[in-house]
Amino acid sequence: MHIHRFKRPARLLGVMFVLAALLLLTAACGASARQGTLKFSEVSLTSEPAQPAAGQEAKLIATVDNEKYAALEAEVQFQINAKSELPSLIDAVREGDAYVSPYTFPSAGAYTITIHMNYEDEHFSFTRQLEVQ
Repeated sequence: MHIHRFKRPARLLGVMFVLAALLLLTAACGASARQGTLKFSEVSLTSEPAQPAAGQEAKLIATVDNEKYAALEAEVQFQINAKSELPSLIDAVREGDAYVSPYTFPSAGAYTITIHMNYEDEHFSFTRQLEVQ
């Protein structure tokens, strides 16, 4: 009987954990985003600098252009995905009217950033594209 052993079981478990967490987040986002009143066009993503460079810290900034939701406090996370990297999920903090988080992109290329916004009993997610030099 041949027993297959993974050369890197810890890495495999880590990847499986991240994928499971992302599936749970995606499932949760889909249900409440359809019922909510915060629209895709009312949440923007910008960065400082406007064109981030790989290996240099940038600020990711989410802004809400909806009076009701802008006045409420939310728990906000940025989910950062790239074809060549494992996904990252980072917390943002409120600064004035925006939610901000520092992040250093490991490499140049196209990134998909999903903004997860958790209000008291609602969850929204909005996906944006960001090009890194």
